[in-house]
Amino acid sequence: MALTNPATLPSQPSLGQSAQIQLHDIHLPEQISNFPIAPGWWLLLALLMISAVWLYRKRKQVMRINACKKQALAVLANNPKLSAKECIALLKWAAMQYVNRQQLAKLYGTDFQQFLTKQLPQKHQNTFAQLSSAAFKGQYQAEKTALNINSDCHQATKLWLTHALPIIAPLTIDKTMMNDKTMPFKKEKELS
Repeated sequence: MALTNPATLPSQPSLGQSAQIQLHDIHLPEQISNFPIAPGWWLLLALLMISAVWLYRKRKQVMRINACKKQALAVLANNPKLSAKECIALLKWAAMQYVNRQQLAKLYGTDFQQFLTKQLPQKHQNTFAQLSSAAFKGQYQAEKTALNINSDCHQATKLWLTHALPIIAPLTIDKTMMNDKTMPFKKEKELS
């Protein structure tokens, strides 16, 4: 019996040849393109852009609506010794920024106080009425230097500016609220 080397058998290729025969070139897969992006991503991008524009406009609108409120509160904070008349004038100015000027300009005294009270949430109406009643009653009377009336009116003004503004849907100024004692021009002409 003859001993043969298994590595040199003619039926088996040598180790160097087997590596060349069994290995093929490495084929890289085709590179995946990032474009065109799937339609879902385009929709998401469009929704994000629309949302950003909507949020920007909404924020700008809220800032514009609250600008007068901030300005009135700043005047009140910078002038802690405002008189009752000045506080009422500030309230009228602030209300005119949100309500029809022609209707609001006609209101004065207790009618104006009732209008302001109706603009407040229910839980603040009694407090405002109590704090501001003396100021509205004494508004057209001789000058009184009552510090108590001024401080109460100052608190009432701050309460109203904080909780009633911005007036989104103003209550209408109806005829029953106004005690219009002036006669129309035609009626005066008929009587004379």
